Amino acid sequence: MGSLDPADCDRMGPDGRLIEGTGGVDAATMSTLSVVPCVLSEAVWLTPDQQVRILAVACVVSGIVRLLADDPGTEILHSLVARMCTTLDHCGATVARRGR
Repeated sequence: MGSLDPADCDRMGPDGRLIEGTGGVDAATMSTLSVVPCVLSEAVWLTPDQQVRILAVACVVSGIVRLLADDPGTEILHSLVARMCTTLDHCGATVARRGR
């Protein structure tokens, strides 16, 4: 949480173009998360259900970072982070049940 940087969130540049920020997360982590949707189709050993769960986790993790860096009070107040965490819980619980 201490490394989240609101100044590094998505924003409009002076020329009107979108500048994609990382919210304070290091470039390597954001790069790994952003590649997940592209490489999932190559992971033929995973079932479609597992691929969707991995995609959901990658999107939620990178999304939470941006939400909290942008405006933590509003995001927490409106339960956006809680809803995203529920998605993570669902993905993990379903995988745990199947692993038994």
